[in-house]
Amino acid sequence: MAFAAKTSALSTRTLAGLRRATATTRGAAKREKAAARGGPSHLSSDPRYEAMKQIMFQDEPRQLPKLTLEDVERHQTILRAVEVVRMEDRRERRGERQRKFDAMENAYEALEKVDPRLYKAACVKEANVVFPRQMRVPTETPAKKIWDYLE
Repeated sequence: MAFAAKTSALSTRTLAGLRRATATTRGAAKREKAAARGGPSHLSSDPRYEAMKQIMFQDEPRQLPKLTLEDVERHQTILRAVEVVRMEDRRERRGERQRKFDAMENAYEALEKVDPRLYKAACVKEANVVFPRQMRVPTETPAKKIWDYLE
């Protein structure tokens, strides 16, 4: 009651700050009491916490073994071989994309020779069409309208 009488003139924001401060000091007091008893500094009485700490932090971090010159050379050779394989894969994918693009250009040229009207229709850019966002996302759930094979 006395606290309420003293704080009635304070703003809501100030009251919230006071409540947080008193809650924090109460929590700190509980932690200090637990530490004085020799218990964990956190408020949990779960014995698994101490077991996990011992398992995770009991050993010193392991040092990497020293590599001999032969090991270093072997390691660098493997890294170079991996890079060569990746470079060949990139070159192969680039060539495949180029072949597809050339085939598309040849198809456009053939369509232009055969029927200029169809060529112009094929080259028209549709408004508000964004390919990836308009594509249906594959899902593992069935469609809302199930295909009826008897129709």
